[in-house]
Amino acid sequence: MSFVLIVISYLIGSVPFSRIFPSVLKKRDVQREGTGNVGASNALIVAGKRAGLLALLGDTGKGIVVVLAARYFGSPDWAVAACALAAIIGHDFSIFLRFQGGKGVATFGGTLIALDPFFTVLVVLLWIFVMLVTRYFIPSTILVICFVPVLMWMGSWRGEYIIFGVINAALGIWAHRANLLLFFSGRELTIQETLAKHFKK
Repeated sequence: MSFVLIVISYLIGSVPFSRIFPSVLKKRDVQREGTGNVGASNALIVAGKRAGLLALLGDTGKGIVVVLAARYFGSPDWAVAACALAAIIGHDFSIFLRFQGGKGVATFGGTLIALDPFFTVLVVLLWIFVMLVTRYFIPSTILVICFVPVLMWMGSWRGEYIIFGVINAALGIWAHRANLLLFFSGRELTIQETLAKHFKK
């Protein structure tokens, strides 16, 4: 049963809401426009607030659903963590997009919400603080994602979830590798510069 749930979690994670909503609502292709990323932020850039919000809800919802489903069927902790990871992998390497996809941040957030809402609030507050200090969106996001398994360890989470956090951090670094190269070469845009670039009238 656990293996079946993991496969289903991957398929659910593979549903590309961030591509579907811009296409349906505005007939825009996020893979060819904006940043080219199949994620909620690019859906917002390419197709506007409505598409961006729906994409965010869809991508986050995938993470919530797979964790709740795994727990509903009485899965052990290792299987719950595996389902959460499978959904993120599905988002990053969607079978419906020839194994291309987004960067997994919203879906990871959804898994955290389902695992522990209070912990998620703390992570979001930390993320906001780091962004205010660094003024960079992607580096701040990666830094916080990498710190999540440390926070889990400090909070005495079970080992299965800490391993999940570590693997997700590795996936996050890989998915954002181009942005990190830009940052270390001094070419990554600040949050203010990014907003000015994509939303200028």
